[in-house]
Amino acid sequence: MGIPVYIVSRLILYWQDRYEITMNLLTKPLKAFVRWCLSIARSKDSFDSAKSAIVAVTILGIWLTIVIFTATRHEFWRDEVRALSFARDAISPLDLYELTQYEGHPILWYLLLYVGKSIVDTQLILPVMSISVAFAAVVIFMFFSPFPLWFRWLFIFSALPFYEYSVMARNYGISMLLMFICAVIYRNRGKYPLLLAFVLALLANTNVHSAILVCLIAALWACDTIFEQRTASVRGWGLSLYLSFAIVFAGVLLCAVFTMPRESTIVTNVYDISVRDLSYAFVEAASQPGQTFHALMPRVPPLVVGLLLYLAVFGLLHLHRPNLVLAALGSLIAFGVFFRVVYGGWYRHQGLFLVFLLFLYWLFIESLNNDRAINRKKYLLSYTGLYVAMSTLIFWNVAKATVTVWKDISVEMSSSKAFGEFLNTSETYRDAIIVPEPDFLLESLPYYAKNRIYIPREHRFGTTASWTTEANYRLSLGELLSLASDLKTRFDQPVLIVLGHWDFYKYEHREKKYSYNKVFTWNTDEFADFNRLTIPVTKFWSIGDENYRVYAIR
Repeated sequence: MGIPVYIVSRLILYWQDRYEITMNLLTKPLKAFVRWCLSIARSKDSFDSAKSAIVAVTILGIWLTIVIFTATRHEFWRDEVRALSFARDAISPLDLYELTQYEGHPILWYLLLYVGKSIVDTQLILPVMSISVAFAAVVIFMFFSPFPLWFRWLFIFSALPFYEYSVMARNYGISMLLMFICAVIYRNRGKYPLLLAFVLALLANTNVHSAILVCLIAALWACDTIFEQRTASVRGWGLSLYLSFAIVFAGVLLCAVFTMPRESTIVTNVYDISVRDLSYAFVEAASQPGQTFHALMPRVPPLVVGLLLYLAVFGLLHLHRPNLVLAALGSLIAFGVFFRVVYGGWYRHQGLFLVFLLFLYWLFIESLNNDRAINRKKYLLSYTGLYVAMSTLIFWNVAKATVTVWKDISVEMSSSKAFGEFLNTSETYRDAIIVPEPDFLLESLPYYAKNRIYIPREHRFGTTASWTTEANYRLSLGELLSLASDLKTRFDQPVLIVLGHWDFYKYEHREKKYSYNKVFTWNTDEFADFNRLTIPVTKFWSIGDENYRVYAIR
């Protein structure tokens, strides 16, 4: 009996030694924030009756139930699984820098997944972490935001929190959570400047888009502090305030270190940007916001979308706080420039601008509530911006959520899950080596199967392709066949060539170009050898682009 007890005690001590410092760093700011939230909750009058609180909890329960059910039906896409693969491949947190140097994303999401897999090494850490973060965000929004109850319900069931930042396991849900936490803390920023700075530093390390927003929030904070100093409501810039802005700066700098692309990157052409490109992008971003944020309201004329966006931006006009509308306008233009010259913006990226507008309106409404002398009739534009423009944008995304969630539940969005189940249940191919082309189409497979993947363009085993010019950008069918045959001879295991689901033999020019400047070629002799030396095994089809034709080496 003494030996098992001794072993268990040693394991506990080992775990404590390994994680004590990390857990202290995570829990101390969290405890401070929880105490702050509880102090606000005691004075919050939005849910002053038991009935309204029960309704809110019921709505949140419905939200969580549908999100979890959708996640069980969701086929995880390659960009989702790629982050988990890096976290599982890392031996220590320091490894994350080397593994993610071509990703263009900061460290926070990878670090959360790394901590999660270090505690329980299971692929379920991916959906659990994503849903937990999103649920925390909607809880804060429901209980602490100053918006009307119907507006809060409308937002949490819109496509961003209801699907894109919860079911889709990416780093953008953390941005939503941290922005809402900043909004809660901001009105008492003089009392908790270090806590606000710490949250902003974390926000800067979720994604590059949020780092841009952090710079704007920091400028907003500095302007508010200067204004308060002039009105003698504060004494001035103390040591804690200087330290706070230093923390924010360090967070943005850390983001730059992790995300600045290497010159050998194939993801962006940022090193080729000229002053002329930036000038054109600036003009287009300011004059055509409907095209910048087209995914927020698809199938709506860009002119209409642009008018709604500008109405929402200028609804933040405040006689005593012009920095709110300047922050909104700055983010609209900054995102437009970024999407045009660095990396194109999809719905999940464009949605961060909508969340940022909610953050600014949050501060705006609290300013009105704190100033009893304000004549609210003067702010007709503001109420129009919030309850017409913002409500229209959010309502459109509620409609988008119903379509997206139903599609994910009812049809296959990726063939990776079906392919993984095929491998796991096959006596013949359970331990087969997978040789994919294109290589990145199989990055979602490690979530569903443990087969080794050989990346032919890089001549190595791995779970993720490298976004670098060091990988061969051209690959022929003959080279692919030769590599697969050598693997079968070397390891004496079944080898499966997995081709992206296209009828490549129908292309007259015998060349296929696709994302990341990669080219796949073949000729008549290579095609004949391929048919002679391989056996068609099966094929998988979904409505997404992760579809496969599977061939076995004879």
